Amino acid sequence: MSKVVIALALCLTLLTSLPAMAADAEEQAQAAIDTRQGLLKVVVNYFGPIVGMARGQIPYDGDVVKNNAGKVAVLLPMIPDVFRKDTRDSGLETEALDKIWDNMSDFQAKTETATERALALAAATADGQEAAMKAFGALGAGCKGCHDDYRQQN
Repeated sequence: MSKVVIALALCLTLLTSLPAMAADAEEQAQAAIDTRQGLLKVVVNYFGPIVGMARGQIPYDGDVVKNNAGKVAVLLPMIPDVFRKDTRDSGLETEALDKIWDNMSDFQAKTETATERALALAAATADGQEAAMKAFGALGAGCKGCHDDYRQQN
């Protein structure tokens, strides 16, 4: 009789804990998405002034380009880390395409290329505005390559 009671108690415990585990999984997925989006917002924060300089909207400042490109180069390698948690099945809204988790090695390689280009941009500032803007174009193309393949276009 006690084995039956224990089995029923165990079943009841499992059944009542399933919604809690689901909530935890959803919360974990949301935290992963929030972390990714937060990191990418920081990247955009440092990228934005360089875009403004490239478009002629603000005056060129080599020190700002060098500083910001260096910060972007530090942030970009974190991108694959914050995409490790596969959130495809979470049902939560995100611009991340499923292909990220299907081809993580390519996703990571593209991030590494962009990181190298951010470092090249920081170094190019020593050669003046023209060299820096050429290097910025290469960095932008690297970012675009990843966005084209792995980000939902709106």
